[in-house]
Amino acid sequence: MTDAQANPPRAAQALLTLLLRPSDSEAIPGDLLEEYRAVRRPSLGRIRANVWFVRSVLSLLWHLVWPSLLAIAALRIISFPLPGDWNPSLVPAPGVSVLDAVVFIWAGYYGSQRTGRLGTGVVTAATTSFIGFTMFVVYAAIKTPALLVLPFEKPFVIVIASILLAMAVGFGIALGVVGATVGRWLPLSRRRASIS
Repeated sequence: MTDAQANPPRAAQALLTLLLRPSDSEAIPGDLLEEYRAVRRPSLGRIRANVWFVRSVLSLLWHLVWPSLLAIAALRIISFPLPGDWNPSLVPAPGVSVLDAVVFIWAGYYGSQRTGRLGTGVVTAATTSFIGFTMFVVYAAIKTPALLVLPFEKPFVIVIASILLAMAVGFGIALGVVGATVGRWLPLSRRRASIS
C-alpha cells in the first residue's frame, strides 16, 4: 500500500467524527488525512504517523473534556478528606455519587452543545467518568501504598476493580446520555433567544 492510500487507525477516525460539528465533519478530517498521507506517513513511518494522528484526535477530545475534568478533579479533592455521608453515593462504589451524577449530566450537556451531536456528549461524560475513577484509584494508592501490591497477592482484586470501573463508566455514560439529550433538545440558538 502506498502512502497516498494509507489510512490512520479506524477507531481514531470514528472518534474524530464524533468530536466535530456536522459542518466540520468533512473539512477537518480531510485536512488531517491529507497531512497524514502526504507529510506524516512518508517522514515518520506508519507507527509514528498513527501516533501523531491519535494525538491530534485526543487534543480535540481534551478541548471538549477539560471543563468537566476540572469539575470532577475539584469534586475528588474536596471529597477525600470529608466524611462519606456529605456526598451520598447511590451504590457503595467510587464514581457513582450524587455530585458525580451532576458532573456527568453537565459533561454530556456541554459536549452535545459544543458540537450538536448526542455522541459527543456521551463520549465527554464517559471520559470524565473514567478519569474520575482513575483519580480515585491514584488517591487510594497514595493514601494506602499496600494497595499497589494487592493485585499480585490476590489477583481477584483486578476483577473487582474492573467491575467497579465498569459501574462508574456505565453510570457516566447513562447520565451523559441524559445531559446530551437535553443539550440536543435545547439548541444553543434557542437558549440564547429565550435569555434575551
